[in-house]
Order: sequence, then C-alpha cells, then structure tokens
Amino acid sequence: MILKIVFILLLHFVAISAAFCQPEALNQLAPLKGTWKTDIKGKIIYETWRTGVGDELSGMSYKLNGKDTIVFEQTRIVNQNRKLSYIAKVTNQNEGKEVAFKLVSSSNNTFVFENPEHDFPQRVAYQFVSADSLHAWIDGKYKGKMAREDYYYQRLK
Repeated sequence: MILKIVFILLLHFVAISAAFCQPEALNQLAPLKGTWKTDIKGKIIYETWRTGVGDELSGMSYKLNGKDTIVFEQTRIVNQNRKLSYIAKVTNQNEGKEVAFKLVSSSNNTFVFENPEHDFPQRVAYQFVSADSLHAWIDGKYKGKMAREDYYYQRLK
C-alpha cells in the first residue's frame, strides 16, 4: 500500500515537473521585454517585446519612417503543449500565416528555436550578451546554401 502511494506521488511529481520545465525557459526570456535597436548597414530596426496574454511574450519588429511606424514582423513566444514556440508572422510572406519554431536549446543565455520544414530561416536564436545587449540571428539553408543573418541589438532606456 505504501509503495502504491509513493508510486502515485512520484507520477504526480514527474507530471508537474514536465509541465513547468519549458515555462521556466519562458521566465528566462523575460529580459527580452523592452525595446531594442540595431543598425544594419544604415537601416535602423527596432524590436519591442512585452508580456502577452497568459504564458506569452509578444513582440514586433519595425522601422520608423518619419512619424510612421512600419511593422514588418509580429512575433510571440508561447507555451504550447508544455513546449515553447517562437511564432512569427512576417508581412508579405507565408500567405500571411504564422510560422512556428520549437525551442530546441536553452543554455548559456542562448535560446534556439527551430523549424526544419520552413524555407528560410530554419532557426531563430536569441543570446543575451548583457542586460543591455542582445545578439539575435536567423540561419538555415537558402537556395541550397547555408545562410545567416546577425542582429546586434542595444536596449533602449
């Protein structure tokens, strides 16, 4: 009888641990919240993240044109079926549909999301260099060759 109770408690513990494993990674992504700025060959790009609905971070990438804000990507990091996904909706791509990338690695302040079925990119990554410095990149095969784009962001105060 005691063995049965211990077994049931152990099963509950394993189930609870599994449920909280990936959301811990979401908590580790909390420093992403705020507005980040990068300069790519003279083009200024911003990325803003905030707390979304439920277990979600929501973001957008945009540029400024005078007083106009031109959003070219809407993003979310969500907990789906106890796994984190980076979900992107890029203007004029993928027929306006969202594309999900599953978290495959989260160590050393680096978070890598992957979708091997997507045309390009197949990976999206964020690395926290410091509290005010973020290195993001996308990579994968593009036209049969490996390609990578790096984005070095600074936090806006």
